[in-house]
Amino acid sequence: MTDPPDRPVWDLVFLTPARCKIIFISALVLGFVAQTLFLFHFCPVDLSGDEAQYWDWSRHLDLSYYSKGPLVAYLIRASCSVFGDTMPGVRFPALVLAIGTSCCTYWLTQKLFSSHRLALGAFLLQLIVPIYIAGACLMTIDPPFFFCWALATCLAVKAILDDRRWAWIACGAVVGIGFLAKYAMLLWFPFALIFLLVDRQSRPWLRTIWPWLMILVGCLFTTPVLIWNARHNWPSVHHVAEQIGANTDPIDGNTLEFIGAQIGIVNPALFPLLVGAIFYAFRNRSDPHRRQLKFLLCIGLPFLAICLIGSLRTKQQANWPAPAYFTLMILTAYFIGILLSHPARWRRWRGWAYAAIALTFIFQPLLHGSTMLYPLAARLNRVHLSPPQFDPAFKLRGIADPFASTVYRELGTLNPGAFILCAEYTDASQLAFYVPGQPRVYYAGSYWTDTDVRRRLTQFDMWPDRQLDRPELIGKDAIYIGEMTNAPLRESFDSVEKLPDIMVQRDGMTIRAFEAWKCRGFKGMHRPPGNGHY
Repeated sequence: MTDPPDRPVWDLVFLTPARCKIIFISALVLGFVAQTLFLFHFCPVDLSGDEAQYWDWSRHLDLSYYSKGPLVAYLIRASCSVFGDTMPGVRFPALVLAIGTSCCTYWLTQKLFSSHRLALGAFLLQLIVPIYIAGACLMTIDPPFFFCWALATCLAVKAILDDRRWAWIACGAVVGIGFLAKYAMLLWFPFALIFLLVDRQSRPWLRTIWPWLMILVGCLFTTPVLIWNARHNWPSVHHVAEQIGANTDPIDGNTLEFIGAQIGIVNPALFPLLVGAIFYAFRNRSDPHRRQLKFLLCIGLPFLAICLIGSLRTKQQANWPAPAYFTLMILTAYFIGILLSHPARWRRWRGWAYAAIALTFIFQPLLHGSTMLYPLAARLNRVHLSPPQFDPAFKLRGIADPFASTVYRELGTLNPGAFILCAEYTDASQLAFYVPGQPRVYYAGSYWTDTDVRRRLTQFDMWPDRQLDRPELIGKDAIYIGEMTNAPLRESFDSVEKLPDIMVQRDGMTIRAFEAWKCRGFKGMHRPPGNGHY
């Protein structure tokens, strides 16, 4: 790819820096207003199990929690203190963090390549990436994690390229704050050191105190997590070890599924352009922005590679490498800019670019309102379509009604003081949020004596007031959600009555079904010996 530049495919001289800024700010404001209106008035999906779990954490603010640091809980509590304990209140921080991430994208691209047009293009490219779209709607640990990753990367550029020593300290603090959202944030440090090592101009920094002071500052933010874990027998360490496969045999990998998921969350037609951008950055040593391309690769590609290698050993979730795409998407925008400057190259790649845009216009409305597919799927029931096959949000439907409303109604038929018990922590968290009065809900999955079916420990097991051997629970009635195949559970009540399954349906299709049981006379349960699953 050494042919000289020809007349660009599109003449973009009208996009002056001022106009690019105006377009960027206008799009940002318009998008924020639209997303806010959607969230507060038109959002068709209830909180996911994880979102509800983090909300439940926010009712018990602490130094840390079973599987994650405390940042997500504090952000949700701050938002709910303004908007109330409502679905928009829980999710509003995701919208604000998405704005921050977009600003980081624009600033970093302009800083690296001195081009407001390219910065605008990198921002617009985000709008066709499904994982970015989801990250602006759902309040999990990913929005704060992603934002901190982006902000730390921007501060690193200030430190390295502009020789701003204060930026090293700020960068360490941001990485430390990101660690309080997700422990994988600490991986940012070695990726930054890789760039300092491979870039000859940046290598002298390694002989100064500043990169190491940055790491020290970041590590100071681990203190609350370490204190909490030391008080609770290190459950987070065990949980992370099990998540990454350190405690399992290397037989549960999902490499092909993981690769397919990455193609989907990036945009199937955009993914080849991303791969092409990575190869271009490796192969084209004559590019005038070689150093900038190297920086973008070092911050993003190792994370993606670690997750890919990890998928050979244990199951990797599709969203785990999401921060890698912050710099890789900027790299892709730059690659598209190179193609647009060379008509011959553009002709070879333009089909992928046009297809990526077309897929966005088709699928973005569906991501926000996949309920429109149910009538069509009902008409095509002869091909046996099921909601998981066409609705990525099927688990987020029908939680408030009929699931929580039915549980609340049945709870009212029992003696005063009756409680809710669930086999799954996600069900317990969602019922805690959506049952009127937002009661305390209990989790039974970690109490099974059979280790083959015992669920993993969760934050419910860390809270003293959620233990199932508490004397105040003895003799009370309960509504239990889950299978009643575990003998000790059945024997822990005087009597158990099967209720009709709670069916979540739409257009004649069953989305989900919850087993429900009316239980009387609780005798208490004791967690079996051993640590159980983490």
